[in-house]
Amino acid sequence: MSFTKLENQRLANFRRVCLLITFFLIGMFTTNAQKYNTHKPWAYWWWMGSAVDEAGIRKNLQDYAQAGFGGLHIIPIYGVKGNDANNLDFLSPKWNQMLAFTVKEANNLGLGIDMTMGTGWPFGGKQVSENEAAKYFEVFTENGKTSVRALPTKQKVKRAAPGGEGLVLDHFNKEALEHYMKPFQTLFQSPEYGVRALYNDSYEVYGANWTSNFLEEFKKRRGYDLTPYLSTLAKTETKDLLEKRIFGDYNATIADLCREAFTKTWAEGVRKMGKISRNEAHGSPGNMLDLYALSDVPETEYFGTKYFDIPNFRRDPKFEETRYGIPDPLVIKFATSAANTENKKFVGSETATWLADHFKVSLSQVKPIIDESLTSGINHIFYHGVPYSPPQEAYPGWLFYASTNFNQQSHFWNELHFLNEYIARCQALLQESKAQNDVLLYFPIHDIWHDAGGKEHVHLLSVHANAQELLFNNSFGQVAKLLQSKGFNYDYISDLQLTQLKYVNGKLQSHGGLTYKTIVIPKTQYLPSETLKALQILQKQGAPILFIDQLPANTAGFKNWESNEALLANFNASLKTTDISTLPNAFAKLGITSEEMASKGISFIKKKNSIGTLYFISNFSQKFQEGNLLLGAKGEAVEIYDPLHQTKEYISINKKGAYTEIKLALLAGESRFVQFFDKKPAQIIAKNMVAQPTHKVEINGTWKVDFLEGQPFLPKSYQTTRLDSWTSVGDSTNQYFTGTAKYSVDFDWKSVKESVIYLNLGNVRESAKVTLNGQSLGTLWCLPFQVAIPTKLLKEKNHLEIEVKNLSANRMRYIDKQSHNWKKFKDINIVDIQYKALEPSTWEPEPSGLLGPVQILY
Repeated sequence: MSFTKLENQRLANFRRVCLLITFFLIGMFTTNAQKYNTHKPWAYWWWMGSAVDEAGIRKNLQDYAQAGFGGLHIIPIYGVKGNDANNLDFLSPKWNQMLAFTVKEANNLGLGIDMTMGTGWPFGGKQVSENEAAKYFEVFTENGKTSVRALPTKQKVKRAAPGGEGLVLDHFNKEALEHYMKPFQTLFQSPEYGVRALYNDSYEVYGANWTSNFLEEFKKRRGYDLTPYLSTLAKTETKDLLEKRIFGDYNATIADLCREAFTKTWAEGVRKMGKISRNEAHGSPGNMLDLYALSDVPETEYFGTKYFDIPNFRRDPKFEETRYGIPDPLVIKFATSAANTENKKFVGSETATWLADHFKVSLSQVKPIIDESLTSGINHIFYHGVPYSPPQEAYPGWLFYASTNFNQQSHFWNELHFLNEYIARCQALLQESKAQNDVLLYFPIHDIWHDAGGKEHVHLLSVHANAQELLFNNSFGQVAKLLQSKGFNYDYISDLQLTQLKYVNGKLQSHGGLTYKTIVIPKTQYLPSETLKALQILQKQGAPILFIDQLPANTAGFKNWESNEALLANFNASLKTTDISTLPNAFAKLGITSEEMASKGISFIKKKNSIGTLYFISNFSQKFQEGNLLLGAKGEAVEIYDPLHQTKEYISINKKGAYTEIKLALLAGESRFVQFFDKKPAQIIAKNMVAQPTHKVEINGTWKVDFLEGQPFLPKSYQTTRLDSWTSVGDSTNQYFTGTAKYSVDFDWKSVKESVIYLNLGNVRESAKVTLNGQSLGTLWCLPFQVAIPTKLLKEKNHLEIEVKNLSANRMRYIDKQSHNWKKFKDINIVDIQYKALEPSTWEPEPSGLLGPVQILY
């Protein structure tokens, strides 16, 4: 075929156009990869009063990018007292202009931007009429006839921003939600508002248990009229099986509406706007597993603190377990299970909420909860959080009522990039791998729903103490705790998700395509007929189903309950039960391996990636420091990666059937990735892991302490032979100092044959920059405060310098004694961890500095 000159020119032009398009797509992909940097941690970004301006936004974003954030999540909330003139009404033209500017600036810096679809929480605002607002029911009798009416709860948006005040939305009304979403649909028609995700906060709709068309929805979904049973619905506790069945159907309908009218409608609407959805399903009256599953990024919450058996780890003594519960991986697993069964890439977590009181949180307290989140399946960390504070604002700047503060005013701001980089290295591996779990544990939520639920009627399953009791004070909780303690890999599964299971090639396949080896059914009082039928089909196909301790007692709900009971009895007649104590043996017969790490206090997650099996493990206990471990994976080689110090090495392995034995050294507080390779990499040199040191030599001598910089006063230098808090030395002004002090000492050393020697600083309050003989050993910011000393760095005569930074609590004691003018925030203002007025002036001095002992280990 021959071409004319014109045709050749057209062909050349066509190629140029194709090339330009290619470059554009590559550029767009690169920009999006930067913009949506999910490896790095993101943070909630509270816009106080939405009193933001371009200069402040630009400076804040530059700071966050430099500190290693991947993105920010805008939450407009209440404002600052006396600053009303600078507030911007939510979704006003000026507010929208600031959003567009934020997205543009963030884009240029490689940051992503998410946004709450509203202000404060939950959804609501001035566009919500009373007809579309949250409702509760009241049963009444008039002229001998029992009826029901819907009444407004009158709940207002919590922590609302200017322009976002108003009634809370009826979360069971699809039309109300669609009306609520219209302003956002209009806004996001323009590409300049290019936020990545829209967000729905944890369900905090109090007292809502009805919607205007509830009776119609109930009849459509449950197949009978609720009107004759309204007197039952008025009760606050159930006494007989009929009443329980009525309440089971009532709660199932509420859950259906929460799932379909709200969550599904919202998530689909968000996708139509070209965004992804992030949803915190906890706290809702629905099945959390089903609600999490509908969003693109299921998101849980790590609320509060707990005790970790790590030397020198401390917990805020004011944290109220009875009120808040204890953060628990079993709670986190609801979000991660939904992500796994649906095969979603990301699982988010609102992280470090109320970890400790204001001005008292250290990075050494943050890292263990990050590690526990990651080993629980989280791979998209969101700090809670960073208040927007104008660059010119005097210390301590603008503050959100709840700690922890990750913004520029934080005492650990200059060290935060170390934590951010650590998280990014971990999440890069975890996001590019898939869950490798064997067991599906059925969550029998109908056992909860068949209870009247007291005065509120609905059952709100949150991450706190009351919900933890509902979730785990039963057979489901017993089995979950057993699986956790014995080191089995498992996910929870809901009724709906169970009905979507397939049995393919000897494996149970979830809706998202991940495969499992068995289903475990804990003691279940009420089993829905749809779930029963799905189990029957799976059983006939040969799927292993283990019923723990007893078979299901009843079918759920009222309609056709007698015929459903007959079906259940027929099904049960062909089944056997498994005693919970013999469950590990039953698993072994199915080829399901356990991980002995769990019995040694080591938490882990097991995943599959393109090159083999990947474990992320964290040691939260002193039960284990080093030794042999059996891991339930096979491979031709094993690599250990330390994401904190960024060291990698192949180790010797010993294959033992379905297990592989490795030798590992892992102190309490440390974490590692263990990568199994399906194919042996070329030119590897496997080594035995270096053993933990057995000798300790304390560095004694006269320590010189020089205060380098800080506020409100710079204390005088001093010398000491005993390491202690600098607040107990010198005059009373030392008790108020926040800043940096340099500890220096000279010491002698005799050479030893060990090739690896460590420096351990003991108790550091709070971070330490270490220099030995003029060579930097880096900054230590997390437990254990230990670092390897390079070979031949130690001499006969040595000089050690340690620059220590402390908390800002002591400085705030002084500021609060002088004036309370810094407490200038509307709504809840500033409170302590018990939601009482925050009074730093009443605090005792926080221990500060190098408390030691400082030791050389070999």
